[in-house]
Amino acid sequence: MFPKERQKGEEPIKFYHMMDANIFQLPLVRFCRVCVILYYSLLFLTQTILFLYKFESLYFAQYSCTYFFSLIMITYIVLLPIGADTVQSFMGEVRWWKTDSADVAIEKMIKRESFQSIIIMVINAFFVGIALTAQAIPQNVDKRVFYEIALLEDIFPKWSAVLTTIHRIQALLVRFFTMVASFGQFLYPFYNSRFQLYMLLYFIKNINEKSTIDQWRIEQRLLFCFRIYIIFSKASRKMLKKIEVVSLAYQVLILVWSISLASYVLLFQDDLRQQNFRFVSLSLCGLFMLVILFQIGQDTEDSVTRIFDSLVSIEWYNWNESNKKIYLMFLVSALKPYRVQFSENYSLNYNMAGQLLQSAASVVLVVYQLNFM
Repeated sequence: MFPKERQKGEEPIKFYHMMDANIFQLPLVRFCRVCVILYYSLLFLTQTILFLYKFESLYFAQYSCTYFFSLIMITYIVLLPIGADTVQSFMGEVRWWKTDSADVAIEKMIKRESFQSIIIMVINAFFVGIALTAQAIPQNVDKRVFYEIALLEDIFPKWSAVLTTIHRIQALLVRFFTMVASFGQFLYPFYNSRFQLYMLLYFIKNINEKSTIDQWRIEQRLLFCFRIYIIFSKASRKMLKKIEVVSLAYQVLILVWSISLASYVLLFQDDLRQQNFRFVSLSLCGLFMLVILFQIGQDTEDSVTRIFDSLVSIEWYNWNESNKKIYLMFLVSALKPYRVQFSENYSLNYNMAGQLLQSAASVVLVVYQLNFM
């Protein structure tokens, strides 16, 4: 009945573990990260001074989109190691089982979904690569779009060709690594959680295995499942609580960036027409990420719900009073809804996806109507 804990190197998704835990400890990665933060911070502060110096609304609207996007990227780069530490703290608090701890069907399902997660990462890397390559390929409008390009060309006119080329290459590499790594940081703990919940669900369904009436065995199985569920629930809620403050900052930044993007779309139609592929590729990349994130959140929520449903369906009426009390406590604990929630009002599930889609459609409609007034 009781599973074996997996050892180091037995993770079902080894690639995520390597990328999430180990790569940020390398001295070269640390050095590059500090250099990138200093470089982008210097450009960001210089552009901030220019905004204040010129104090023109049209000038601000022209560069605000890439200005706030670079701020989001700086925040990502700064917080990537913190995210890795948060994930590793969560992974260290839960007793993770070997994938063959349940029956063969669940083991096959875990292996299949592990492979699917790798495919998702590859597809995401493809979309990110296409979107960032489109941003890196030079166009005539770049000086009017990317404030970094404008700064380098204005400050270093003689070396502008070389410096802008170097900037485009490093921006492509840095942003690719950052976006892929941050996506993997999210997937890693939640795929592990889903696999653990699959096996826990199997053990709950088999508490009354072979119609046994051995009350001691039932008690041991109940306590084991209850203890594992409590440990997982506390650890996951603790992890989400740590992320909540950071996610609030991201939500504010993304909201401001979205407003600046809408302003750019309204005010600079001619430049926009020359960047159709850039906007389409970036939109597809963001859409793919959102779909996967909402699906992961909904699947995790459904997995916890299935645990409660399985508890309700257990034939508990032949148990002694002590086991019934344990069962009741377990049932009450599982009754509390579990959501991948980063703030009080926002959860990663299909309901939130519907609300987001409705809001996006409203914004697009307003922009379309204003464009043809």
